[in-house]
Amino acid sequence: MSSPPLVACHECDAIYERNPIASGAKASCTRCDSELYREINSSLDKSLALYCTTFVLMLVAYSYPFLIMKTAGITEENQVFSGAWALYEFGMGELGLVVLMTSIVFPLIVVVGMMYLLLPARFGNLPLGHGLVFRIVRAIEPWSLLGVFMLGTLISVVKLQKLATITPGLGIFAFVGMLISYTAARIYFDPQVLWRLSKVKQLSSSDIEPNTSCISCHSCGLIRTSEEDFVDCPRCGAAMHHRLIDSLQRTTAFVMSAIVFLIPANIFPVMTVKTLGRGSPDTIISGVIKLMDGGLWGLALIVLVASVVVPFLKIVALCYLLLSVHRQSTWRPEDRTRLFRITEVVGAWSMVDVFLVGLLAGLVKLGLVATIEPGIGATFFAGAVILTMLAAHSFDPRLIWDRAQQTTDRSQSDSGVKADNKHSSHIQVVN
Repeated sequence: MSSPPLVACHECDAIYERNPIASGAKASCTRCDSELYREINSSLDKSLALYCTTFVLMLVAYSYPFLIMKTAGITEENQVFSGAWALYEFGMGELGLVVLMTSIVFPLIVVVGMMYLLLPARFGNLPLGHGLVFRIVRAIEPWSLLGVFMLGTLISVVKLQKLATITPGLGIFAFVGMLISYTAARIYFDPQVLWRLSKVKQLSSSDIEPNTSCISCHSCGLIRTSEEDFVDCPRCGAAMHHRLIDSLQRTTAFVMSAIVFLIPANIFPVMTVKTLGRGSPDTIISGVIKLMDGGLWGLALIVLVASVVVPFLKIVALCYLLLSVHRQSTWRPEDRTRLFRITEVVGAWSMVDVFLVGLLAGLVKLGLVATIEPGIGATFFAGAVILTMLAAHSFDPRLIWDRAQQTTDRSQSDSGVKADNKHSSHIQVVN
């Protein structure tokens, strides 16, 4: 009987055997508690059906009116792309491009790319260029901010309640359905449904000698021995490295740049609300204060957390992680890995303020009655958020465990115990 294929933890680099688990269960790393894989029945059929549904709803959401505003006998309606176009018309094309890419282009590429991969796989084949398409999808998935855009929409509706009557269009209902099906498709997708069809098979523990150094592809998870003569992953074509190249240097540069961007982002106005020709520019903080004065405490708290607290805490967390790795700290590596995991997930939600500005600028264009103009502070703030996201993606969490692993190996060697942490068949299963 052949041994089960191996699977590597992307966050601490521990290697396990991929043993069968119950349907609906997940296997977690025993060192850092990161998810290794799930067992999903009919993963291919479910994810394919959901991605096709998402594509149909996406066409409807992007084609029909999104929000309709009525006030003083004037009706104004917008579509999903209206915010990006409005920012361009106000001379802020770079910010409009960010909104366009993260709310329309990137999600569309992900959905079309997954359909391109899954449709042939349904008939037992991998399409031409499947490795490149898979890498592109994996790279831009974190930048498909549909959930953040929807939150920005809800905040803009609440914010405009006192100014006008807001009516949802067909596009927003399709957008909600698209968001649900898109999220479900990502949950149900198991990459193994693709790689089982590949000619390049995953190694098993019987294929590797004890204490052999291994390297895993950070894109598709393929494991190979370091002695093999290759530069790129033979399965998906991604460059294979023991650790991300210049991870600490790039992360430090992104964090320092984000700090610089956050200063003007909080000094300069992010938008100006004019009613009957009167209005004053608002910074992020002054906008929160006005929401509080207007009794919208819940909305003010959301904006405060997303636009002020999260960016600040994310920079503090990244600085701490960089410092701990630089000083080769061995203190609680599992907790530092969880801190990185949280930092990577919550960072994108700070973009809600950028989407809010774009949505309001695209919807409130009523001449002398009411207009909302974006400010230069929004551009700096978007730059700061993007830089913190890039910093999180460039940080290699496996560096946290390198020093801890060296200490463990040395202590085992000193006690006469042979250190062999390259392979393990013990997988924590959570039902």
